[in-house]
Amino acid sequence: MFKKFFCGMMTYNHFFALVLALVLMVPPAFAGSSECSVNIASEEETPAGDAGICAFYSIQQGETNHHSANVPPGSSTLFVNLNWFIPQQSLTLKIISPSGSTYAYYHDTDLDGDKDAQIRTWISSPEAGMWRFQVYGEEVQDTQSYFFEAATE
Repeated sequence: MFKKFFCGMMTYNHFFALVLALVLMVPPAFAGSSECSVNIASEEETPAGDAGICAFYSIQQGETNHHSANVPPGSSTLFVNLNWFIPQQSLTLKIISPSGSTYAYYHDTDLDGDKDAQIRTWISSPEAGMWRFQVYGEEVQDTQSYFFEAATE
């Protein structure tokens, strides 16, 4: 009985170590000069000197979280990445330009045709100024964690 218990724990420990390794390796794989952090606040303001954000957040059904990132003049690309890791849940992303117009509104399947729990897009020659992003919990059971990044090149 103890042997079976310890074998099960060993499998669990390997799984936990793999998940931890993935969490630690995912943020550096994305472009941008931002540091990553963990946030639960529903609204975020990015300081004017910051060129982007990269963080983990939480959201619930029907909730909208607001994020923003300053795009410096002369930036060639604005990279936006929303990833919530569980395809059974559904989040949407609304991107608002500094002039206040809606640049885009995305569902999970809009960009690549797959329900893969991520929305990734690049905006070429983005308008300089504060870009705003709204993440909406369209279909969420309990609370869903997600990774959001907006960075410039």
